Amino acid sequence: MDIVIVGAGEVGQYLADILAREGHRVSVVDPDNHKIGRLQETLDVQALEGDGTRPDVLASAGAGHCDLFVAVTNDDHVNMLAALMGRNLGARRVIVRLRDTSRLEGYHFFHKRAVGYDVLLSTDELATEEILSTVREHHALEVESFASGRVQLRRLRIRQKSELTADTLANLDLPGGLLIAAIARREEFFVASGSDRLEVDDQVYVIGRSADLDQFEALSGAPRLGRRSVMIMGGGRIGSRLAESLGSMPGVSVRILERDPERAKNIAGTFGNNVMVLVGDATDIDLLNEERISEVNTFIATSADDEDNIIACHLASTLGVGRTVAVLDKAAYRKVFDSLHIDKAISPRLLCAKRILRFVRSDAVSSIAVIAEGRAEVLEIEAGFTDGKTERKVKGLGLPRGVIIGAVVHGEDVVIPRGDTVVHSGDRLILFTLPEHLEELNHILGASRTFGVPAAAESQADAT
Repeated sequence: MDIVIVGAGEVGQYLADILAREGHRVSVVDPDNHKIGRLQETLDVQALEGDGTRPDVLASAGAGHCDLFVAVTNDDHVNMLAALMGRNLGARRVIVRLRDTSRLEGYHFFHKRAVGYDVLLSTDELATEEILSTVREHHALEVESFASGRVQLRRLRIRQKSELTADTLANLDLPGGLLIAAIARREEFFVASGSDRLEVDDQVYVIGRSADLDQFEALSGAPRLGRRSVMIMGGGRIGSRLAESLGSMPGVSVRILERDPERAKNIAGTFGNNVMVLVGDATDIDLLNEERISEVNTFIATSADDEDNIIACHLASTLGVGRTVAVLDKAAYRKVFDSLHIDKAISPRLLCAKRILRFVRSDAVSSIAVIAEGRAEVLEIEAGFTDGKTERKVKGLGLPRGVIIGAVVHGEDVVIPRGDTVVHSGDRLILFTLPEHLEELNHILGASRTFGVPAAAESQADAT
């Protein structure tokens, strides 16, 4: 597939890296010669220094015949103009990333027709959705759903010694036959094997049915919740969206700490009775104690300053908050969040990149989750065998090490597989895999259909 990416920031580099490794022909355009030079040295891509809104530059990058054109600079205006140029040059599909979509409210259809994009992604909306999913799912640090919600992947922290830490994984009697796919331990991330043993503070990636995962959460040391208290640092676009959504959820009370008195005054009247807006600095220990921070179930830092968000979450965790979530624009900070006892770091930019990857897969892949900073992926894929067979046992598939089938969906049945489980052509497989095995999986499971712009992209774009 021919792909043109305008913008060599974190999103553009992340996409270029993954897509180039998957064998796509990728061109990246950016005016920053240092970024372009770094791409030329480290990735197998065509990197062009230039203005991504100029037709001649885009034509040199191949925008006139590309299968996918992606505008992901840090400037909303540049992205819209680049998308317009890409479409008019002849790009088959166009995706545009915006941070602030408030000016488009009520006019999405007009802008879509005028600019010609297929998919519009708002980083603020993606971050809000991700945080809401985390809060709804009780104590999970990350949740991905597959098979219409019947199968989930959850990232959970092992909070205390229990039967989960008492023996090797092979000897654990997990609810419903759940599969522990991977373990994040301090700076390490590795695919789990039967000989591994869980430790307190490990973060585990578990695949299975939702009800069984709820039982696993209880075993991991997650306390039972009644009425939930949420504190949000920052009353900007993400903080306000969160407060509005959380305040409407039964049993949830919300407090916003906003250091700007004028902004606090402006947003105070826009929420219901379950949301309280306070003027104050969430990095002030005395204020946090005064607001009984130790009674808060979830603390969410959404300010525009990454450093303040990290400090506030670290303080909140130290003072006894049940769970902390930080919104971080700089993805590099995500590498240190675990050592600072921050439960979840959300990068709006990387969320955008992950969503774009979904549109690069064919309709054989109905869902994809990129986890652990891109060190693993979870796919929902339709099984089909290149040798013409209609069924095979799992142990006969010849899957490489580092690939785990987390679930098999056969009609209405969800099966947590073992070696003797039979996979039929047409079954949906929930696969956990390291990125280097994607091409091999394509061959094993008939994934000549796996890569390409999804035919459903336009209908999905309309829903966006």
